[in-house]
This record gives sequence, structure tokens and C-alpha cells, in this order.
Amino acid sequence: MPPNDADRLMLDQADAALVLIDAADGRVVHCNAVWPQWLGLAPEQVLQAPFAQESFWPQPQVVRTLVSLAGLPLAMPAMAINARTADGQTLPLLLWCKPLQHAQRRHVLCTLVRNHEAMHEPGSESPQGQALKAVVLTLAAVLEGHDPASIGHQQRVADLAVTLARKLKWPQAEVQSIEQAAWLHDLGMVSVPSAILGKHSLLTTDEIWLIQQHVEAGIRMLEHIDFPGPVIALIAQHHERVNGTGYPLGLQGDAILRGAQVIGMADVLDAMTRERPYQAAQSMAQALDTLKAGADVMFDGELVRACVELFEVDDYRFPEV
Repeated sequence: MPPNDADRLMLDQADAALVLIDAADGRVVHCNAVWPQWLGLAPEQVLQAPFAQESFWPQPQVVRTLVSLAGLPLAMPAMAINARTADGQTLPLLLWCKPLQHAQRRHVLCTLVRNHEAMHEPGSESPQGQALKAVVLTLAAVLEGHDPASIGHQQRVADLAVTLARKLKWPQAEVQSIEQAAWLHDLGMVSVPSAILGKHSLLTTDEIWLIQQHVEAGIRMLEHIDFPGPVIALIAQHHERVNGTGYPLGLQGDAILRGAQVIGMADVLDAMTRERPYQAAQSMAQALDTLKAGADVMFDGELVRACVELFEVDDYRFPEV
């Protein structure tokens, strides 16, 4: 058997789908026979079709985002996600995306295998909700891999923000958006060089500007995902301050979503109370005093008082991570 035929036979008989995508337009350039077989389609129905088209996926926005993130100089872990076959069946898969340079064009190689451990139990979160949660946690893990000093930060911020929102009896849908945004609020930091994030000396003006760009970078990374609530807006505003001194837009007062302020407070408290390359950790009492001083200046006064009460009266503490 000629070598090329042998290679083709192995690819087509493998229990994995290999799909090569043009990074510029997201269309399938080439694939082995497995991918159209799994979908129940003819090869010509897959080739040159958008890989993230709705007929293939219950959540095409998630797939589009994963493919776009493959261009980052980061090791993306496998992603659990569901495909949709031609007859409407759900196909649980694990997806890996890897950037490739081929024939002077940028491509993304997607490797898909069946996810035999995936199971949707009646009464549990919907498959779409499970997929979205998996994306959120995967992207948070990618950030922590890029910036080891941030390990646990996303989880702590999310835990405090959600606990405070529930204490204030906010609607569950709003709490869910706050949780997702808190897990992803610093995702754009993956665009900042590790050398800057781990720098022990004072940052230069240019380095501070570059770090501040993480907000807009994170929004660009997530813009393809159709979140069920204002997750993108919450991320966009988590560094805004009620007196207008925040960034990136300098919003003031009620123009800032209350959920973004809750995430911002949690972010500040965790940042002040953990060791950083450039500053020693403060005690929680010191951090809360700083937060109190920022009432109606940095954050809404009522939210600040509720947050302080959570620590001083309800005895809340950040989770150990």
C-alpha cells in the first residue's frame, strides 16, 4: 500500500476527528472521514463549510471562541462540548485546538474525540449551560497557567461576589451572570507578557497601560459567546469607579452596573490580602478599612457597607484554594 494511502487509511479509521480550519474565515479546509461520519453528513457538506455553524453545534459561539483563542501563545486544554448530528442527536466530545501555519496561511487544527464520561441527568443544568460553565472554568485555568501568581484569584473573587449578591437577595439570573463574569474578569491578562505580570520592581507607565488593556482584550476574546446575561458588560466595568477615576471609560455613579461594583470590590479585597510580586499582603482588617474609606468614592456606599458586614458580622472568609 503506498505511504499516502496508508496515512489516509489510518486517519480515516482513527477514533478521532481531525479538522483543519482556515483561521481567517473559520471554514473547514480539510478533514478526515470521521468528522462527516459522526455528523451523518457527506464530506462535501462539511468541506468549506463554517466549522462553527449552528447546524453542527448547540453553542456555535463557544466553538468560535475556542478556535479564535487557539491563536494565543498558550496551551489550551481539552474542552468538553456537544456537537449536533444531522438527525438532531447530541454528540458529547472533547475538543483540542492547535494553531498551525500551512501554505502561507494561518490554520487551526481541531482534534475531536468522543467524551464517553459526559452525561446529562434529568433535572440537572442543561447541556448548553454545562458547556458554558466548562468554557468559563477552562478559560480561567488558561489564565492561571499564564500567570501562576493569579492561581485561586478568580475563584476567590467569584465566591465573594456571589455570596454578597445572594446576601443582598439579588435575582438568581443576575447572580449567575456575576459568577461567570467574576471567573473571567481578568482573562485579558493572557495578552500581557508573563515577565510584566511577575515583575518585582515598580511598573513603568507603559507597563501599567499595557496591564490596563486587559479589560478590552478580555472582551475581544469573549465577544463571540452568547452569554445569557450581561457578562461582557460586567467584565468591561469591573475597574470602573463611581467617582469616575476608573478605566477603561471613566464611568461614574449609576452608569456602573452594581454587579460590576461587587466584582470590583471582591477583586480589590483579594488583591490587597494576598502576596503579590510587588507588594506584601495586608491583613483583612486593613483591607476592609481601605474599602470603607472608598465608600461613595470608589464604590457605592451601600454595597461597601454590605460587604464589610459580610466579613465583620457574618464572619465570611475567602475560600482556601
